[in-house]
Amino acid sequence: MLTSLIHPPDAFEELPARSSLPWVWFGFIFVAAFVAEETLILALDMDESVGDLVLILIGVAGWIYWLFCVLRFHNILSEISRKHYPISGAEAVGKHFIPFYNLVWVFRWPSQMSDYLNRRERVKMVSGKLLGAVLLVSALTARFFDGGIGLAGIFVTGMYISAKLRQHVELIKASSPGMLPPPPDPNWNKQEQKAGSGFTEI
Repeated sequence: MLTSLIHPPDAFEELPARSSLPWVWFGFIFVAAFVAEETLILALDMDESVGDLVLILIGVAGWIYWLFCVLRFHNILSEISRKHYPISGAEAVGKHFIPFYNLVWVFRWPSQMSDYLNRRERVKMVSGKLLGAVLLVSALTARFFDGGIGLAGIFVTGMYISAKLRQHVELIKASSPGMLPPPPDPNWNKQEQKAGSGFTEI
């Protein structure tokens, strides 16, 4: 009974995802742009106010793209779990905008994802608390120290999450009915017996 509570009946009856995983690697374009802009500010002695405005725009664009990745992660989890996954894409993104609670949320959604994937035992994922700690440190680094380094930490974490989720999705596809070999023909044994009996009569 305890096993049935931990693993509900449909826990391993997942469906292949309809959506594709986001291109997390694309986020490193924002990292490169941030570093390039910082270099230009120093090398060309640009107006600090203009340079800072450009850096802010790059940082905001990178953050928006990261939230898109989070949205896509959770949409896929909802699809493969037949909409039983407890966090929707909109919720996963929306709670990042709640002051103070967002500091907790960066731990909660990775923990929920890690627990879900580890319970299915298709892939092994590190603790969501560790992922949350990396995301929080990266976000604080981007906010108070260096945006390029902070964004790099966020997207490196995203690459890890995407790789584990991709592996999980591919294993679901490999075990789905459409990918399995056809079942044996139940009439095959009868046909063989008839052929054998006919050979005996001859």
